[in-house]
Amino acid sequence: MRFKTTALVLALALAFTLAPAAARAADDGVGTAASLDIGMGARALGMGGAHIAVADDAAAIYYNPAGLALVSGRNVTSLYTSQFGAAGYVALGYAQKNIGVGLLRLDASGIEETDEFANVTGVFGVTDLAAIVGYGATVFSNLSLGASAKLYQQTLPENTGRGVTFDAGAILSLIDGKLRLGAVGRNLIGSLKYTSGETDPFDRSFGVGVAFCPIENLTIAGDAVLKGGFTGKLGAEYRFKQIAVRAGGSFGGGQTSITAGAGFGLPGFSIDYAYQTHNVLPDSHRLSLCVKF
Repeated sequence: MRFKTTALVLALALAFTLAPAAARAADDGVGTAASLDIGMGARALGMGGAHIAVADDAAAIYYNPAGLALVSGRNVTSLYTSQFGAAGYVALGYAQKNIGVGLLRLDASGIEETDEFANVTGVFGVTDLAAIVGYGATVFSNLSLGASAKLYQQTLPENTGRGVTFDAGAILSLIDGKLRLGAVGRNLIGSLKYTSGETDPFDRSFGVGVAFCPIENLTIAGDAVLKGGFTGKLGAEYRFKQIAVRAGGSFGGGQTSITAGAGFGLPGFSIDYAYQTHNVLPDSHRLSLCVKF
């Protein structure tokens, strides 16, 4: 246990050392491994994506690995969405206390290839795949630390890129858990290496979050993320018996997105839905099935 705690402390120190400098760095125009930014749960996406300090279920492996220390029982979550009507996206996550694994897959197939005269010359597809494994532990009575490793692969026409990167995070619980403060560094080191010989560093980011429960069954959350520029995320969730309603939004980089969602739960099972608007692209619908045992 002493070794695991020491490793987590070192990982977190590395995250907080690298992330501020990385967040100030300008990202490339297209972005690297953009599919890693979509999410892993309709619950979080219905709250505007504000989940850094909320993470306490199977989606913690994605939003903040420190939340793995707060998981109770065994949790399985899934997410499906047609991302802006252009690509199918599937996410799966499993977590039990201290450990978690996840899988993300984005598939954009049937993309038309054209010549300079806009004549269709063929079709091609792009596939992104990421596998995640993480560990989180409570190192003090109210402080949890966590880290995760991500193996990422992008398959392009006649070119494939692979790389490994890491996340690290922390969650501080106060006022008997009614107030949580969180921090996470994502994609801290590593690059994609393509079969063509090119190398593309992962886009690093650093985020902080807060979650507050002013009354029973109500959670209000907010995140601030630096990734080249600033993105703010706000959200709320209210639970009434088996029903949960959610709303939120995000803003930054010239984009403003509004989200809404709902969930229905039975003992050991829940289904969640989230809706997200976009300034230019089609709106997205997200669906999650979750099991706890």
